[in-house]
Amino acid sequence: MTRQTGSDGRPQITNTAVDCTAEYLIQIGILQGDLNVTVRGDAPDDDAPLAAAERSLARSLLRRWRAEADAWDMTDPQPLPVRWTPSQRVESTGEYIPAGSGTDTIAGAFLRLSPRRRLVVLGTAGSGKTVLSVLLTLELLARRLTQGEHEVPIPLVLSLESWDTRRQSLTEWLVDRLHQDHPGLPPVDGVHPARRLVLDRRVLPVLDGLDELPAHRRAEVLDVLNTGLGGDGEAVLVSRTAEYADLDGKGKGLRHAAVIESLPLRPDEVADYLRRATPRARVKAWAGLLDTLRNQPSAPVSWALTSPLMVWLVRRSYEQPTADPGELTDRERLPTRAAVEAHLLDRIVPAAFPARPPDPGRLHPPRAWDAERADAWLSYLALLLSRREESELAWWRLYAAPLPRLLAVPALMTAGILLSLVIRAAMSGYARTTGLGDLSVTTDVMFGIALAALARSVTAGWFGQRLAEPRRSANPLLFIHALRSVDRHARVGPRVRLAALTGGPALVVLLLALYVFAAPDPVLVVFAIGAVLPILLMIVYAAPADTEDAATPGELLRGEQTALVTTLTLVAPLIGVGSGSLFWLDPHGPGSWWPAFGAWAGASAMFVLLSPWSRWILAKCSLAATGRVPWTLMTFLGDARTAGLLQLSGGTYRFRNRRLQEHLAGRRARERGSAAAPEPPRLTALADSRHFTVENTADHYHLRGRSRRLQLAHWAVLGPVMAVFLVRFTVAGQWEHATSWVAMLFLPFLGVLITVTGFLMPRRRIELELTRDGVTSVTGRRRRSYPWQHVEEITVRRMVFRGRDVGIYALQVRLLPGAPRPPRRSRMGDGWYLVLPLGLTPHVDDRLGDALAGLAGPRWTR
Repeated sequence: MTRQTGSDGRPQITNTAVDCTAEYLIQIGILQGDLNVTVRGDAPDDDAPLAAAERSLARSLLRRWRAEADAWDMTDPQPLPVRWTPSQRVESTGEYIPAGSGTDTIAGAFLRLSPRRRLVVLGTAGSGKTVLSVLLTLELLARRLTQGEHEVPIPLVLSLESWDTRRQSLTEWLVDRLHQDHPGLPPVDGVHPARRLVLDRRVLPVLDGLDELPAHRRAEVLDVLNTGLGGDGEAVLVSRTAEYADLDGKGKGLRHAAVIESLPLRPDEVADYLRRATPRARVKAWAGLLDTLRNQPSAPVSWALTSPLMVWLVRRSYEQPTADPGELTDRERLPTRAAVEAHLLDRIVPAAFPARPPDPGRLHPPRAWDAERADAWLSYLALLLSRREESELAWWRLYAAPLPRLLAVPALMTAGILLSLVIRAAMSGYARTTGLGDLSVTTDVMFGIALAALARSVTAGWFGQRLAEPRRSANPLLFIHALRSVDRHARVGPRVRLAALTGGPALVVLLLALYVFAAPDPVLVVFAIGAVLPILLMIVYAAPADTEDAATPGELLRGEQTALVTTLTLVAPLIGVGSGSLFWLDPHGPGSWWPAFGAWAGASAMFVLLSPWSRWILAKCSLAATGRVPWTLMTFLGDARTAGLLQLSGGTYRFRNRRLQEHLAGRRARERGSAAAPEPPRLTALADSRHFTVENTADHYHLRGRSRRLQLAHWAVLGPVMAVFLVRFTVAGQWEHATSWVAMLFLPFLGVLITVTGFLMPRRRIELELTRDGVTSVTGRRRRSYPWQHVEEITVRRMVFRGRDVGIYALQVRLLPGAPRPPRRSRMGDGWYLVLPLGLTPHVDDRLGDALAGLAGPRWTR
């Protein structure tokens, strides 16, 4: 509002409203002149919905990583004094970043990178590279939200372990993770903004865990990452120095990236940091350790505390009033740096779960976990992850532990038999009124099981999810939100989605109309209500919800439980009604509601027994009964995360540091009588030297012999089918009849027969020849030849045949653009082609590895 004086000497008031939502303008005062109101309307901002989604994502991530930083004591009483320097072992291919320290400095240095913001953060185990990346993430998020720097990308911290480069590009992986971890972001143009955020370069992938991948996958991940980033993509990559330097020496590093290396903490800086973090009443107890750090930088404890992980362990281990941090300076007990580190790692679990009595005045006091038992539980989980070469602890993958897998079939049969007895008792009166007796009950239950299996399979194919992965069910009362999730999370093409979502309801209406006006056949109603409609509802209500954000393990478990309840209360009753209509609409039918109850019971049994929730219950109960984990496992994991031992990674947990996981796993293995986790059997095609001969010179390698077949791929198909048949066999009551056992055992017998027959067949001819010109292989009657001039890379990878991982490793090549393409049977996906199957492990004979290194040159990646 401006006040001016008019030509007649009277004041004139001018009001200008710019970019506001005011509906009324109230002017208070005495007007002696004209009142002028000017409204200037700017063009609508098309990016406003996307900007709202960005703010929501940034706030969610800032809350999450602030909580993680607090759990790790990263910012209390102030951020750790992290420092970095340009890497001496890896040459930067991007802009030079000078040495520095501090969170705001590293954020500013990253934002000043031009023309590409790509950064590689290296360091040794426990050196602070992960701390540096987390503090960088916090600073970028704070700048984005509090300072309004819209050009700052939103950092998205992800573990490379969750990226299957054989099946997903970088863009699709980022989109998928945004869908999974942040389903509640505000929609843009009616759909989830994940794809817009990724394609418009609004998110910055901060990728950790490259060094934790198997050796044969690291180069593959970096190749796909370089391709996905293109010429102007931004990224931050975190890795151990040795592993990344090995890749960079082979030309497999991150292109156009600045490379820095985290520096060890200085003992005097650590002393100042610990002094500020020490309560005044405990200063004397810490005086001896602080004095050693300031005046004896070469002492074992001074070397050990150059690692942020060890500094955190010291704070947590000696924060109790009775703990004496001065014992760390005792060189007789702890003569070396390794001894100090092992001592701290052994004390961390008791320090994280102290024996504190709960406050009686609190309504819900925290649980006091027994430190010794908590140590045993965490050690078992660490050993389980180390044996799988994984770092992400997911509750739905706990089923893959040896004990739950061993008990899977007996538990499924027991539960099915008990359910059959309950159903039989409930429907005993109905069975007596029919001429078929118990056979009528069996028929009704089997019909419900068959329709439920159909709906379950179609839903799994729609969302592209494995049957053992959790679902997050949408709120049944929010149908529009659920419908958006169907389109947003589908893994089928847009034409299939359009045909299903429009043609499905139309088909239901058409079938019902045909029954009413044309052909009064109850089968039409059964197909419409008992088959098509349940499939549509399963698709709609099994999609990830729009009303939750930032998925956690607990949210995923509750979402799976909600999805299960939804199927039991919406989908299974429809199957029952559809099945019962076959009797209700038949003029000669019994007109009883018991057939509908039987079909509902069979469908419910199928949904429950083969759900991720039931597998989780089996895994938790079996492991808890044997003392491997607590009965309240999710509560324990949440408390371990609050104590700083674990961290959240989307919907999974990870140990605070890989060093901590390896220490706990190694100690558990030693307690069980072995120095380390057992190495998997080397069942490779080249392992039996009795049936192979090798000619090896500087210019020629020739392996020839014969090998038996080990047919395993068919079990990936037979396994799910056998589970469905087992549910039908037990729940329907067929287990009481001896002839039914023959039918039930046919599928496993067929699987074993295929495996044994393949193994007993005459040995196949196996040849592998390496020369300066190329590689040639012979498997049976098939011959494959690849000249080196056409080969870009040769390595050992998992075999993926027609989109299915068959669980076998093979020597494979990736060809250069324009090279002749081999036959279809040799295609392994993503541009890879088969050379020779090896077996169940990626190991190759040392002589073969040396021959590949010498004859293939830089093309060979071990």
